[in-house]
Amino acid sequence: MKFSRRWLGGWIAVSLLMGGAVAAQDAPTSLLFRRLHRDIIVNADIWSAQPEILSAGYGFDNIIGVDGGEAEVRAAGGAWNTVECSSGADPARSVLTSSAPADNLTNLFDQPTSYSDGLPVVFSMPVLPSTVNHTDFLVTLNTGMTVVPDSASIYPNWELNERHVVVLFGQFGNRLINGEAGAEYAVRVDVVADATPLTLVAPSGLVTAVGLFKESTLSPYESGPYLVGAKLNRISAEGEGGVQFLNANMPNDGITLYGAEAQYRLRLFTSGGFSPDGVRGLRPNAYEDHFRIQATRASGRPLMIEEVGLNYTVRGGTIRVIGLADLGRGLAFTFSGHPVIAYDDCYEEDHDNYIDIILAGDEEAMRSITAVEIPAAGDYMPFYNPGGPGNNPTPGVRYTAPGPADLEPVIIALDDPLVVSYQG
Repeated sequence: MKFSRRWLGGWIAVSLLMGGAVAAQDAPTSLLFRRLHRDIIVNADIWSAQPEILSAGYGFDNIIGVDGGEAEVRAAGGAWNTVECSSGADPARSVLTSSAPADNLTNLFDQPTSYSDGLPVVFSMPVLPSTVNHTDFLVTLNTGMTVVPDSASIYPNWELNERHVVVLFGQFGNRLINGEAGAEYAVRVDVVADATPLTLVAPSGLVTAVGLFKESTLSPYESGPYLVGAKLNRISAEGEGGVQFLNANMPNDGITLYGAEAQYRLRLFTSGGFSPDGVRGLRPNAYEDHFRIQATRASGRPLMIEEVGLNYTVRGGTIRVIGLADLGRGLAFTFSGHPVIAYDDCYEEDHDNYIDIILAGDEEAMRSITAVEIPAAGDYMPFYNPGGPGNNPTPGVRYTAPGPADLEPVIIALDDPLVVSYQG
């Protein structure tokens, strides 16, 4: 008898939940996967007082594990951007498409996969990397079907001060939306017990993630990504990078990009990939295209901080936006004797769930910040999950939808940085 991957995956998960023994057929993980998942956490943010899943939504369909080039990616429903490198070099695949070939995943995820969907599970505390496995999760679809993911990893959220997100690949839905016949999409993710139960690193020590769950209601083809957290700290590069073989886009922290001008980091934590078109990377000079910060004037009235490089007078002094960071590195060169960083079509971003808004000004002024807004309308561009239309979409293909307008309260962590470190 032949079983579908979804049916068999669901049966395995239910057996685990019920305490049944299931013979594992998984291939051994690679050496690079094990190096990536060593138990080192440095200066990672705590996003809430209790362990929880902040978001766990179906991200995109069918574009992971697609070998070949533009023709194969478009046939799978992926986008392929038209770009031109100022250097004349051939662009990296990651700036052309958000689709990934199977070989690229072999060393970064615990199991291989092909023509798979993506689903990031975002935790309030960093995970203990050595406990990450695809069998830690059970995904429920709107049809009632349950699915065990094919693959799992902390990648691309691998820096030592990140590691809060487990990315899952598998079969989590299709491109039909609510109300259309045959629509399938994930509506719930549970953390279940397996041989090495998923563990989180809390300020008090290690805590189990088993039993945590998160529900969602929309397909990514109806609505896109959003913020799940925003937190203000003094600037620091502690925990940036840390895995040598993945350092191509490093260093990209605020101190590296902006030097002594950088004083504070307003870190944004996202539900998924944040791309201006579903393929192109977010650039450090793009604050004014997407964001504005809400602060409080001395009078008590709100003030929107919309432009880079201007001193805004608020309660407690002034605030100035320097730019964005924790994204990628630009092209460095000298112009008229001054160092310049530029970003062309071939700029590569790290595509993780963290974006830093780098600020300067008075400490008391920083305490007047109340929220970060993504207007996603008018002069402000929305964000897309990976799998968006790019700049040259294929006619007739449904791509991931733009994200909503969003207003996220800011945690002021100047007196207590609300971070955790751990080394096993």
